[in-house]
Amino acid sequence: MKSLKRTLFFRYAVAASLVFVIVILIVALSPSAPAWLVTLVGFAFLLALLFGVTYWTEKTLSSDLREIGRALEMLVVENKLDKMPQPRLSEVQELASDMDTIALRVRRNYELLANEKDKLETILANISAGIIVVGRDGKIELINPVAERILGTSHADALGKAFTEIHHTPAIDKAIERSRRGVEVSEEVRISLPRRRTLRVQASPIRSEGGSASGVICILEDITTRRRLERMRRDFVVNVSHELRTPVANLRAVIDALLAGAWEEKQAADRFVADLDRESVRLVDIIEDLLILSRVESDELALEEESFDVNELLDEVVEEKRDLAGRSEVEVIFSRAGAGTVLNGDRKLIKTACGNLLDNAIKYNRPGGKVEIFAEDGEGEVTVSISDTGIGIPDREQRKIFERFYRVDKARSRETGGTGLGLSIVKHIVEFHGGSISVDSTLGYGSTFRLALPKATSLF
Repeated sequence: MKSLKRTLFFRYAVAASLVFVIVILIVALSPSAPAWLVTLVGFAFLLALLFGVTYWTEKTLSSDLREIGRALEMLVVENKLDKMPQPRLSEVQELASDMDTIALRVRRNYELLANEKDKLETILANISAGIIVVGRDGKIELINPVAERILGTSHADALGKAFTEIHHTPAIDKAIERSRRGVEVSEEVRISLPRRRTLRVQASPIRSEGGSASGVICILEDITTRRRLERMRRDFVVNVSHELRTPVANLRAVIDALLAGAWEEKQAADRFVADLDRESVRLVDIIEDLLILSRVESDELALEEESFDVNELLDEVVEEKRDLAGRSEVEVIFSRAGAGTVLNGDRKLIKTACGNLLDNAIKYNRPGGKVEIFAEDGEGEVTVSISDTGIGIPDREQRKIFERFYRVDKARSRETGGTGLGLSIVKHIVEFHGGSISVDSTLGYGSTFRLALPKATSLF
């Protein structure tokens, strides 16, 4: 601006000097003209010249400044300016050059901010926890996609609203309000909408430079699966302890009786030895089933993939259960699939699944009952159906039978030596091969279990 003032002063001085020269020429050429007239004409000419110079300078300067102002607006609001416009006044060009330097820095800062914003949005979109940022006024300023899914809301519906306006969970709202007063909050909360979940809620105040809370960041972590697995683990330990306690206690009782002298009586000794054999077999069965279940539930399970004939596998299963069927007076009928019915998978595991189903069909049948096995070669999958004429399963129990240690008829299960793990093992094996299992049962009339196994699977 000092340069502009110097320029205007210089232009006014030049104009005044020019008028002074003109007045001297008029006096020299017209000696008879009155001095006052010459002075008046000179001043009038000087004023007109000064007005013209001032008007042109003001219009040019205003036009240059307006262009620079519009350019700055484009830079700040839209960030679309590549170069500042060049003014016509050379004195303003220095200002334009300074603005160009500032504009370059602003563009770089914009790029940095845009990159940081993209990084932040990517982190918020991919982080596994829900994040909500609440401002000083208690209104939501930011919510990530995970929080939207957890709370059943959307970005557009949540922004600018209080938490209670988007979700009715008083515990979370209270946590946010306490955090707005500067308190760190961490607690578990149960919500019922949009579905039942257990959340770990962590609310922390956002501190300003003065130390006061200028907002709240609330993190919602869905721990529903974790809590369910912990509950299942506890139940599993309790069930395993209970299942092992019975045969071990029986073994201990028999051994104590033998040590007390029962071995001297042949009849009693024979009975106790038979009990030892039965309980030891039961204990071995439980341990083996636990090992198989542990194996099929393991993420590191290494399957032995091979192609095998379904009919041959089922023939082996039927042959292995022939003695059990004879003792139980149950007839087993096997209807073979078409020749060349081949599956790809772990043959041992699939044989275990089919063997468990046939074992149950025989044990939970009636004397004189039947078990029918059908193998069907469909398009893309093979279906194995095992039907029995046994006791059947109540409707309310059918969705629970694949749980570990679940028994419909506990007394009969213990009588037949069942571990309560067979169907759980079957379900895991079938699902691991990408198949499915279903049951159709009527209480008192029998059950039909169907295994649908894909001919080829990409899980190996």
